[in-house]
Amino acid sequence: MRPFVPFLAFATAFAADIDTEGLPNTGLDTSSWTTGTAPPITSLVNLHDIQIAAKNTLSPRDYAYYRTAALDEVTYLANLNDWAKIKLNGFSFQNTANVNMKTSMLGYEFDSPFFIAPAAQAGRANAGAETNLVRAAGAANILYVPSISATQSTQEIAAAAVPGQVMFHQEYVWADSSRVQSELAEIEAAGYKAIFLTVDNTGVQGIRNRQQRYSAGGDSGHSLNFSIASIAELQSTLSIPIIPKGVKTAHDVKLCADLGFPAVYISNHGGRVVDMAPTAVQVLLDTRRLYPEVFNQIEIYADGGVRRASHVLTLMALGAKAVGVGRPVMFANIYGQEGVEKVIDVLNVELETTMRLMGVGDVGDLVGNRSFVNTRQIEYETFGMPLMY
Repeated sequence: MRPFVPFLAFATAFAADIDTEGLPNTGLDTSSWTTGTAPPITSLVNLHDIQIAAKNTLSPRDYAYYRTAALDEVTYLANLNDWAKIKLNGFSFQNTANVNMKTSMLGYEFDSPFFIAPAAQAGRANAGAETNLVRAAGAANILYVPSISATQSTQEIAAAAVPGQVMFHQEYVWADSSRVQSELAEIEAAGYKAIFLTVDNTGVQGIRNRQQRYSAGGDSGHSLNFSIASIAELQSTLSIPIIPKGVKTAHDVKLCADLGFPAVYISNHGGRVVDMAPTAVQVLLDTRRLYPEVFNQIEIYADGGVRRASHVLTLMALGAKAVGVGRPVMFANIYGQEGVEKVIDVLNVELETTMRLMGVGDVGDLVGNRSFVNTRQIEYETFGMPLMY
């Protein structure tokens, strides 16, 4: 396990001058913050606040590790900026006395339609590392998907689960095939119920300049020779399903559906791999435009730039059954389990409130229901015309 070394300020400094990187200004007062010290968690009311708190608390090296994105960070910014181009439609005269936010993934039921997406090295933020994420997810009955590049081992993370907790696990296709087979066997033996197999960053990592300033980076160790046949070969060794993660085109969504995968995970990895990749919103729209039938064939999950429950609801209205949240959870882990629980609580409150305001009583009624969302501006920008449905 990587030891936790808190960042200690040499001299008193205040975070009033902290660069908030263009995040929405919701009135957060940082004037009393001390650099290198986590501010009171009670002062944080949204996921943007939590990121600013993490930037104030973590060492520049560790903050850069979580925050970094590829090249000019065009995709990272597009993930965040798409939401301002979308309108949510609220319908009056609806019964929202009882709001149901439960969803299912591969037949497993969870209390909220968002999940903790795979992200590496939780131990950079807190000594409790991934254990904090497991326990917070278990207490809230949401899905947590550990990264194979976690601080803690596959077995340690599984051992922290509450009774009956369901987790999936992420894996890469390494150039060393024996390593892949060994890790998949460990994941299955530890009780994880599915594999999110990252299929798009073959051979090398994305070039991440923020991170490069603190470490050299280099080859990822991923396989350069990877195909659909490779997944079939891996699946034959497992009794739990493999879900392709990192799909970024409508063509590949269609391919996964035609090949019989039970689900597919649309993700550009928070803009960390290929800069100028499409956003989840764009991929979902393009899939609906070209292959609308796949939404009835396969479960679709998506992530990218999710900071509000309204973002979760947007992706669901475009066809995603569940939505991943990555960086905010890693930032919140500066507070340990309490911080991760804060993220979950904030999103749940926002989700219930927004559903009521939109006239949605059951989150399942929202999935793929485009009457709840207006994406005309993005359609014009992406396709040159509004889409016809």
